Order: sequence, then C-alpha cells, then structure tokens
Amino acid sequence: MQDIIRKLKTFVNKIKIPEMTYTNHKKIAIVLSALILICLLVSTIYDIAVPVSTHETVVRIKQGDTSKTIALKLKQNRVIRSAFWFDILSRLSKSERHLKSGRYVFGGNINLLQTMAKIRDGRSTLIHLTIPEGFSLYCIIRTMEKYKIGTYDSLMAVATNPVVVKKLTGMDKQTLEGFLYPETYSFDIDLETEQIFGLMTQEFFKRLTKAGIEIDDERSFYNNLILASIVEQEAVKEEEKPMIAGVFLNRLKKGMKLESCPTVDYTLERKGIVRKKLTFNDLLINTPYNTYQIIGLPPNPICNPSITSLQAVMNPEKTSNLYFFADFLGRNVFSSTYKEHIRKQKLRLN
Repeated sequence: MQDIIRKLKTFVNKIKIPEMTYTNHKKIAIVLSALILICLLVSTIYDIAVPVSTHETVVRIKQGDTSKTIALKLKQNRVIRSAFWFDILSRLSKSERHLKSGRYVFGGNINLLQTMAKIRDGRSTLIHLTIPEGFSLYCIIRTMEKYKIGTYDSLMAVATNPVVVKKLTGMDKQTLEGFLYPETYSFDIDLETEQIFGLMTQEFFKRLTKAGIEIDDERSFYNNLILASIVEQEAVKEEEKPMIAGVFLNRLKKGMKLESCPTVDYTLERKGIVRKKLTFNDLLINTPYNTYQIIGLPPNPICNPSITSLQAVMNPEKTSNLYFFADFLGRNVFSSTYKEHIRKQKLRLN
C-alpha cells in the first residue's frame, strides 16, 4: 500500500502545472479588456452608423421635448436602435437645443446620425400613402390612422360629412366611399384631412376623364359605381370583371337578390370580424348592405374600385349566366341555372 502511495506522489510531482504569476494575470486582463472594448466599439458603431430599415412612420416632436424624450420616441417607433446614444451625441454635438418640433416622417434606411440631422434641420418629408384596389373607406382610414394623420373617428367624420362629400364630388351623398381612387399619394404631413381626401377624389375624376367616362345622369352613374365596387371585390382575375358584371346585371333585371358575400363582409369589417368563409348566421344579418337579404343594390359602394371595374359594369359581357362561385384556385366558375351551379360546386368538392 505504501509502495502505491509513493508511486502516486512521484507521478504527481512529475506533472508540471504552469504558475499563474502576476505577469500572466496582467496579460489576460489586458486581452479581456481589449476584447470588451472592441465589442463595445462595434456595438456602438452598429447603433450609430448602420441604417435602420423601417416602414414609413410619423413621429411627432413637441415644443420643449428634450433630446432624451425625443430619443425615447424614436426608439419606441423603431427609427433608431439606441436612445442612449442619440441623447449623448445630441448633447456632445450641441444639437440638443436645435432639435425642432414638428411631425417627421421616417422610413426606408436611415441611421442615427442622419435621423438627428433631419430633426436638427427641421426637414420633413412627404408621406407616401398607398391605397390598394378594393380597399374600403374603413381600411383606408385605418391605414391613415397608422400614419398618424388623424384618429379613426376624426377621419371618418370628415369622410362621411355630406358637406365635404358634396364639396369634393359635387354629389349629394353621405360618404366618400367609392370616390377615393386606389393609388399611391404623396403629400405633406401637415396637409388637412379634407385636402388629403381631395387628392383621392381628384384622382378618381381624373381617371374618369382619361377613360372617357362622362357623368350624364348622376343616379345612374352612382348605381354603376356601387355595382363596380361589388365586382371589384368578387373578381379573382381582371378579365373576369365583365362576366361578373353581366351576371349581376342579369340578376338585377330578373329581380333576383345579388347574394354577394363581399356585401356581408363590408358590414362585418367595421365590427372587426374577418372570415375566410361566411357562416349561415352572417347571411341573416339585417343590414341594408346584405345582398342576401335585400333586393337591389346597397345604399353606397362597398369599396373604392378601379376604373376597370366601372368599365366592366358599363360594358358588361353578354351572358345567360346567373350564378358563379370562387373555385379557390384563382378563378370563378359560372353557370346559367341553379341546378348547374350546384352540380359544379359538388364536382369541385369531389
């Protein structure tokens, strides 16, 4: 036993363990400090110099806001990465006292220093607001609200003010629904709400003129616009619009209900309800927009259609078809009789 212990001691003594001298400790500390400093430097450069890619957003800077307050607003809106460095650099560069109040539009790729310069110089850029085809007034206003152009209630109040509608369209209607042409608009952030809606309605009437569409009879034109809004929502392919218009006009002539799902969606939309497929109870909703319940057209358009949808209504395809349904493969399937309509639906399900 003693012999084994002696051999173990001899083995352990032969193992050379490097001594951690003061010099070694110092070297390691220097290396670690250097690495930490490099990491901090890279992180700082990243926060300050590398552009932030963001969607267009509006940040309002009030009179009296400090650089720290402004920095926090910019950080909350994801315009900059570091509120700390914005505050520090604005103080070091003596920009703090020169940061101007106002509403600023940020978006795209811009770094912290460029953001600071923009506010210091009081440079406000234009808002670029895109209205897709088929957007309803509700969707347009929700989009405008995201851009901080105004609150939902204040924007809707203007868009449904009969005085404003008359002023912008020349028609005695209750809403601008249908007259706000789908397009990308650029305007100053301080433009009044009525003026913004004015840009959209001006574009609508400009498109009418370009397409050679004249308003000879206001009532007839408005009915066409209402139907065009339904066609816009129903069409899967652009080339199907004249056929869909033909189907709906056939149904109207025969006194049949249009039975268009988008007219029900229009009511549900304002309740915050979005469905891929309507329920049976949805079709029973008592509203003047539900074409499963009413005969004829809704009281106003259900979206803001493109000119091609209006042209389809004014020049529909001559057809005997009275029914159609979406095959969920990118097209609609048309039928002239209810029996044929049901048969085709069953074939699709099988």
